[in-house]
Amino acid sequence: MFFGRRTGSVEHCLVEPSEALCKAVHPYGGKLSFFVDVGFLLRLAAEAGKSDVLRREYTELCRHLERLQQQGHELQLHIHPHWEDTRWLDGNWQIDTQRYRLHDFAEDQITEIVSRYCKALAAFCPTGSICAFRAGGWVLQPFSKLAGALAANGIEIDSTVFENGQSESDTHLFNFCGAPQKSFWRFDDDPLLEVAQGRFLEVPIAAHPVTPAFFWKLAFFRKLGRQTDKAFGDGAAIPLGRNDLLKKLLSRTWSVVSIDGRKVDFLEAAFERYTRLGRNDFVVIGHPKALTRHSIRRLEQFLATRRDLRFVNYQDYRPGFGTEVRPTYLAKD
Repeated sequence: MFFGRRTGSVEHCLVEPSEALCKAVHPYGGKLSFFVDVGFLLRLAAEAGKSDVLRREYTELCRHLERLQQQGHELQLHIHPHWEDTRWLDGNWQIDTQRYRLHDFAEDQITEIVSRYCKALAAFCPTGSICAFRAGGWVLQPFSKLAGALAANGIEIDSTVFENGQSESDTHLFNFCGAPQKSFWRFDDDPLLEVAQGRFLEVPIAAHPVTPAFFWKLAFFRKLGRQTDKAFGDGAAIPLGRNDLLKKLLSRTWSVVSIDGRKVDFLEAAFERYTRLGRNDFVVIGHPKALTRHSIRRLEQFLATRRDLRFVNYQDYRPGFGTEVRPTYLAKD
């Protein structure tokens, strides 16, 4: 869902775009990894008694997660902890991002949140299949404060880091500069520091350098308001922080490789870069609410010309992984 002044609906932010995405990848054997914002699911359940709308949305979301699992996609853990402080009031979600980072909670609270969220997600998943985590808003650091809670709940894999990723906004505060330039690596308490026998595995998101021209062009397309560039989601995002916005408009920055909106336009270039670097794992993300007809179409075109790609899920990275070379394509909710 969106975290701005309009959160949007379950139908248009989650269900409709996810189904369009699944349909697009189906001809290519696509099995996707959906990182579920479990905090929203639990808050929806807790507040459902206040509104017929919430009751319908909760039922719709549960059925949606069940369908994804039945279709062979996997569900993994995604945490936006501000749902702990958010309430439904006067027909709207009153979003409170004072505690946007999981680190804003005490360590015993972090353990309780992670355990409760894992238990709720497990209701939709085969036993033992929840093994991967992605931090909400990429806010992962310091990882040491999260490590114990994740390990205690069977989380072996993180997939949050991306090459040269950094942000200095009030909500999104992270710096991944200096991370290993590899397809994956093991670590203990710091995902930027490789440890040969570390207890966690980092499977980084693919990244790509982006010039200011891209963001100026993005603004132009938005002003045109073309139907193919209209996002499925019917809400409003948290505005970018001033410093982050200026960086994007004035200097080269790094972005996750994504199928969100016009970011899909550098999917080919990013893949070619990873191929030149000899990296066999190419982790691409997307937020269903931010998908567009254009991004779905471009993804289909990309897959049609890359039929040697094989989709894998995070469960494939567990013990025994690494004995074969496998091109990879992953997406997220």
